Amino acid sequence: MRDLLPTAFPVHGTAAGPALCCFRLILAVALLWKITADHVYGMARFFDLHPKSLVRWRYERDDMAVKVLLSPTAFKVFYVVRAVAVLCLLAGVLTPLAAGVVAAWCMFEFTFDRKFNILFLGMMCVPFVFASGTDAYLSLQTLLDAPSLTAFLDPARAAGPGGPSWPQAVAVVLMFQVYWSSAWFKAASRQFTSGDTLQKMFEQLASLRDELPPGRREYYFPDWFTRRFATADPSLVARRWLLPSLATIAVEAALPLLLIFPATWPAGALLGLLTHAAFTTLLPKRLVPFGLASVGTYVLFLPQHAFVTLIGGLL
Repeated sequence: MRDLLPTAFPVHGTAAGPALCCFRLILAVALLWKITADHVYGMARFFDLHPKSLVRWRYERDDMAVKVLLSPTAFKVFYVVRAVAVLCLLAGVLTPLAAGVVAAWCMFEFTFDRKFNILFLGMMCVPFVFASGTDAYLSLQTLLDAPSLTAFLDPARAAGPGGPSWPQAVAVVLMFQVYWSSAWFKAASRQFTSGDTLQKMFEQLASLRDELPPGRREYYFPDWFTRRFATADPSLVARRWLLPSLATIAVEAALPLLLIFPATWPAGALLGLLTHAAFTTLLPKRLVPFGLASVGTYVLFLPQHAFVTLIGGLL
């Protein structure tokens, strides 16, 4: 079995390769978007004691949470360090250390803000802790060394002789799990497959729209959409969301299979882009980093030569 594994799933060491370097850049942009939005919404004060923030007050009383209570000073130090780590990840400087710091922050943040997208971003940092050569393409050093912008963007300059590294393969396996587990849980939910989940979500967003200040809104749909797909008779609206709900399950189940084969990768990438664009319109502030990082993983499904050819054709 051990002898057959390299033939069935050929991975080569830890060398990042240009596709993983490209994903490093996309993931860092997604993280930078997230931490900037979090800062605007006051995350730097989440663990304050005088006055005590609402987040800390709720966190202390949450019996279900795994509490890692930090002092306000320790929280702010960790807060600044993770911002520096995101910038290092963006520049390809000390990438394994930076990725480890960001992953640790995401795990910590998940203890007081249990959202899937936070856990997802942290998990996607983990392969970079073990990958080598993540600064060989699209990094600050290659930008300084490149004789031109075209040379900086050309992945052929950083392409290695082998196939994907095992950190890249791990990221691909994680995306299989993300899509298939999401499809499984949706398919097993009668509330989702009936359209009732989307009906209730849009109804709630519409009801809160006028109560939130303009900078905090996540609902920007026109009145005709609200009347037809949110605030009309709940049973009627649920039936209107039935087909989109079933289509979401089918797309999430099919996406990894479409992406893993080079012949169907373009169709899978286009379908994934459209799907995540649709998700992002629902909750744009919350889902932009998740959608960007998810779509960014698509380059990891390509064989190295196919990625080099794809980017080379765009230059």
